[in-house]
Amino acid sequence: MKKQLVSAMLVLSMAASIVGCGKKDAEDVAEISTIKPEEEVEAVDESVAFWDQTSEDGRVRSYLTGDWVDAKYGRQRPVAVMIENTKAALPQYGIGNAGVIYECVVEGGITRMMAIFDDYSGLDQIGNVRSSRPYYVYFASEYDAIYMHAGGNPAAFELIDDKNLVDNLNALTLEGKKGSSASYRTGKTEHTLYTNSEGIDIGIKKLGYDMTLPANYEPHFKFAADGNTLEAGKDCEAIQLYYYTNKPYWIYNEDDGLYYRYEFNQKQVDALSGQQLTAKNIIIENVDWWTYEGSQYLGYVLSYNTGTGKYISNGKMIDIVWSKDGDSDITHYYDLNTGEEIQLNVGTTWIQACQKEYTDETVYYENKSEFSKAK
Repeated sequence: MKKQLVSAMLVLSMAASIVGCGKKDAEDVAEISTIKPEEEVEAVDESVAFWDQTSEDGRVRSYLTGDWVDAKYGRQRPVAVMIENTKAALPQYGIGNAGVIYECVVEGGITRMMAIFDDYSGLDQIGNVRSSRPYYVYFASEYDAIYMHAGGNPAAFELIDDKNLVDNLNALTLEGKKGSSASYRTGKTEHTLYTNSEGIDIGIKKLGYDMTLPANYEPHFKFAADGNTLEAGKDCEAIQLYYYTNKPYWIYNEDDGLYYRYEFNQKQVDALSGQQLTAKNIIIENVDWWTYEGSQYLGYVLSYNTGTGKYISNGKMIDIVWSKDGDSDITHYYDLNTGEEIQLNVGTTWIQACQKEYTDETVYYENKSEFSKAK
């Protein structure tokens, strides 16, 4: 993006400081402080460009996380899977392996997620898989991802079928027996449709999708080779999002440098691993929105637009500006104070799209003790 545009973005009227009311139990704060640090990743070879690095065993840097992944998966198109996020659908399966997760409010105030994988191998169950919404099609197209969903609303199919923004796997038309189809059911309700590693490969092969990334492929994020401490940022050890149905929140653990995810007043756990979901990077993206006439379906103003937000990592938070030039163009995130594109820390990233009018109901706490006392 041209520097002039970045400068223009920085003089946008900024949203008010995000404040609000959040609630948390002191037990969660105390418990998370006992979690042991994860093993350190291999050191960065500063003599080689970040994306050209290979590890001793032949792995490459993931375009999604910056971490080491199998070269087969790290240099092919990623796969994005729509995930239900209602209480009836919990626990979810396999999403702890995603490199990037998007969460947005959909109709009725519930949220839905999209999990993006580069290495999706070895996952016996992923989901459950739910229907598409147009804003998720836009997000998936930014990564040139194969997009799996279970049907969708009319606006989503307009982008999928008419504009061909993504290569898609419709789990409703590809379902069958586990092991021989792209998706399968574990029960009779709408909450029981799943896929897995084998199913994704079956669907891709059946529809003949090319998994090769284009020669001019641009990685979605930039990563800080030596880590980003966000020294100029404010302390942020807990976040209570405004989403009023699942009431999600994050608590920072300084021992391993990760944020731990909760919703519906409990830990959000991946049923495959039994582990609580975590994020190294959290991006808050404040977005204009509307409701489609005659329906409850929401729309988000993403393409050809800019907005404000937050970047949160390592217990710190900075103000950012985001910009998306076109339907399939990458959303770029810039430090509000410097105008420079942000560099993420290596690890999983959650992007929380937030309706602009409600973002002041999200609250950010400098320390966990303040969060536990907010009742």
